Amino acid sequence: MIKLITIDLDGTLFDNEKKISKENKEAIKKAKENGIYVVIATGRPYNGVIDTLKELNLTSINDYVILYNGGKILNVGKNELIHSTLIDGDFVKELYKKSIIENVNIHAFKENEELITPKKNPYTLVEETINKIDASLYDFNNLGKDDKFIKAMIVDSDENISRVTPKFKEEYKNEYSVLRSSKIFLEFLNKKTNKGTALNFLANYLNIDISNTLAIGDADNDIPMIQNAGIGVAMQNSFNEVFKYADFITKSNLESGVAFAINKFIDE
Repeated sequence: MIKLITIDLDGTLFDNEKKISKENKEAIKKAKENGIYVVIATGRPYNGVIDTLKELNLTSINDYVILYNGGKILNVGKNELIHSTLIDGDFVKELYKKSIIENVNIHAFKENEELITPKKNPYTLVEETINKIDASLYDFNNLGKDDKFIKAMIVDSDENISRVTPKFKEEYKNEYSVLRSSKIFLEFLNKKTNKGTALNFLANYLNIDISNTLAIGDADNDIPMIQNAGIGVAMQNSFNEVFKYADFITKSNLESGVAFAINKFIDE
């Protein structure tokens, strides 16, 4: 029996206009009424998801949200941090130097959730827009070990992210969690951090067996939670790599695929 559902936002719960269909809303409400925890699992910060949580009525003391691809887990109603992981500024500075060599852009989220960037660019502007935050200009050469970050991100065109992803994944595979969360974002987090480990932590925190969980996503950063969940669901519009790890492929984000998956598995 499903007791916990984790759902990605972009390309999953959202349609291409960042809206949630009536069918998806109704399925989430139905799951909640059946006593199932419904948890948004996103790479976004809190500011970028709070309006969605309100829209879905996921704001009580029994509601949780996974942020920064697992870098933070919050009890929404209590506004209480129950889990977090960090990386240090030395690495962010190193990544900045490599970004210059590779001719790609970079930005990073500090421990206090401040977004910093060495220069304004169209990809950081996307981050600012979707998450309703402002990036501060900062000289990354001044970063050091005592500076703590939730995550750093290489941000650039689809072509450039595709070009550098294999290099960075190979170089840092033993030290950091390297996840492509969209066509223009490549994220670097604490080695222990991803949506899968966050799902495991939250299930354990809520005394739910991992076999009683359902995870729905579409991108590479969703693969760990799709792998770890009792039932892992890929959207029909998923990145090709995601399909390998899914137990079930649902309809696309334009066809209320989240609702289709929820209704299928909570009614079984």
